[in-house]
Amino acid sequence: MEIKKKLGEDLKAAMKGKDALTLSTVRMILSAIHNKEIEKHSDLTEAEVQKILTGEKKKRLDSIGQFEQGGRADLAAKEKQELGIIESYLPKELSDEELRVIVAAAIAETGASSPTDFGKVMKVVMAASAGRADGSRAGNVVKEQLNNKN
Repeated sequence: MEIKKKLGEDLKAAMKGKDALTLSTVRMILSAIHNKEIEKHSDLTEAEVQKILTGEKKKRLDSIGQFEQGGRADLAAKEKQELGIIESYLPKELSDEELRVIVAAAIAETGASSPTDFGKVMKVVMAASAGRADGSRAGNVVKEQLNNKN
């Protein structure tokens, strides 16, 4: 099912169920999508919607870290709940083993042989993982495998 359609249905369900957290989170996501569509002057593709969701996920992860550092467990808990809602619209993350296989294939495809080829490999890995792997996690696996080639 299309993500935007599912968000719309979940918005209605949250309104009927009086689920304030889900309602505000889904509204925030739809607002971000709408703003991007206005900026782009056309509807977004599923990949672009997924990119917005990934950005919102990253914001929540950053906020959680900041709130926990600042001793604000209450705000961190709210961000974690929002994160759970956002993640429900994203595809399942790749396992470490699946990510290693994609990185190995990208290294073979690009002919990378040293850490200086990091950028070329990352471009292929991020395209192949299609938003199912965090960039920093993928970067760590790429660095690890390129350093082991030496």
